Amino acid sequence: MSRVEYARELEVAERAVRAAGSAILGHYRRDGLRVEIKPDNSPVTEADLDANRTIVALLEAAFPDDAILSEELPDPPARLGRRRVWIVDPLDGTRDFISRTDHFCVHVGLAVDGVATVGAVLQPVAGALYSACAGGGAFLQPGGATTSRVPLRVSNRKVPAEMRVGVSRRNPSGRLGTCLTATGLDRQVVALGASVKYMALAHGDLDLVVNLSPGEMEWDTCAPEVVVREAGGLWTDGDGRPFRYNLPDPAHHRGSIASNGGCHAALIELLAPHFVADTV
Repeated sequence: MSRVEYARELEVAERAVRAAGSAILGHYRRDGLRVEIKPDNSPVTEADLDANRTIVALLEAAFPDDAILSEELPDPPARLGRRRVWIVDPLDGTRDFISRTDHFCVHVGLAVDGVATVGAVLQPVAGALYSACAGGGAFLQPGGATTSRVPLRVSNRKVPAEMRVGVSRRNPSGRLGTCLTATGLDRQVVALGASVKYMALAHGDLDLVVNLSPGEMEWDTCAPEVVVREAGGLWTDGDGRPFRYNLPDPAHHRGSIASNGGCHAALIELLAPHFVADTV
C-alpha cells in the first residue's frame, strides 16, 4: 500500500473534511446555537448534522460501492459485508464546539478489510489539515489549501516518567487522574480537546495519550490512528492489541493507548491494572 495507491481516496477525504469544516464554521460564528441531547446523553447540533450531510454526499458520489459508518447516521447492517467502509465523525468534540474552545475536529477515515488505511483530520478554526494513508507517511497542511505540506514525525522519548501526556480538556481528573498519579505519568499532563491531542502526538508535541473509557468508538479513532501510525507512533487497546474496524459493535471496550512507540510495551504493562474494570 502507498500514498499513490490510495491517492484518490485521500484526496476525497481531504476535500470532505475541508467542506465539512466550512459548514461547521458557519454555525460556530453565529449566536443562538441549538443543542439537542441524543439517547446516549451526548450533545448534537445542526453543525454536526450539516457536516455529516456534506461528507456523506461527497463520499457517496465518489465511491458509491463503499459503505459508510458515521456517528450521526443509523448503523447500516450491510456494512459488515463490505471490504471498504468509510468511518466518519463529522464533528469530534461537540462539547468543545458548544463551549467555543476551538478544540474540535472533523474525521474522515477509510478502513479496508478491517484496517484503518486512509485518514484525514481537520481542525477547522486553525485550518490545520492532518492526513495520511497506509505506507505513505503523514502530513500537516497548517493553514489552508494553499500552504505547503509538512511531514509529521512523533517524538523519540522512551522513558515513561519523562513523557508529555495528553488528556481530555473535559475529563482531566477522576479515574484518569488517579491512574496518571498512580503510574507517575502525571508530571507533564497537557489538557487538549477532542482529537487535537492525537494530532499533537503525531506532531511530536506530546508523547502519549491514554483513554480509559470503554465508550470510545471507531469513528473517534479511525482517521486519527492512520495519522499517528504513519507519523511513527503506535495505537492499541489497553491490552496492546491493534484495533480492528467495521466490527458489529463499534465501541473500543478496552480503551486505548496511543504513543510515540518508544516504550509502548512498557506503558501497556504500567497501565494494565487501570483497564481491568473495562473488561466485557
